[in-house]
Amino acid sequence: MTNRKILRTAAIVAGTIGATVALTSPAGAAEPASLSIDGDLQIAPNVSVLGIDAVGTRTAAGVTSGTYVATVKLGGSSLPIQVKGPVTCIYTKGNTASLVYPITGSTPDILPAGARGALAVQITVRTGAADMVGVMGPMPTSSFRGCNPGPTPFPFSGDVETS
Repeated sequence: MTNRKILRTAAIVAGTIGATVALTSPAGAAEPASLSIDGDLQIAPNVSVLGIDAVGTRTAAGVTSGTYVATVKLGGSSLPIQVKGPVTCIYTKGNTASLVYPITGSTPDILPAGARGALAVQITVRTGAADMVGVMGPMPTSSFRGCNPGPTPFPFSGDVETS
């Protein structure tokens, strides 16, 4: 068997095991959680480029719901450009909150019907001595497997609440 065939077989086995574990996990195994993020991604102190407004919850049954609205900003002023979607995944632990949302709408309404939900974005916020935020995407919605935190390279000014 060539190295390529061995790697392919190993990948198939690993994928099958992962799928089996995911399908056989008990339904009640999810830990309830909630998050609220309301603030701005900044490229420099007091220079906001994206307003973030998100609310999400996850039940003990693992059902996640919520809403996300991103508003384009110029300095401290909001522009009439928004991207919206439902929160489909949340992560909360310690001083870190992360969420994923598929883009299902925009203002102005320029998102073609066939593109709604095709792309998603992940937002991660870390609070502490310096609050930081990161945006990953938009990328194909199918590329997100969960919502483990991503990098947070930008300053964040606002409020984050988790439980």
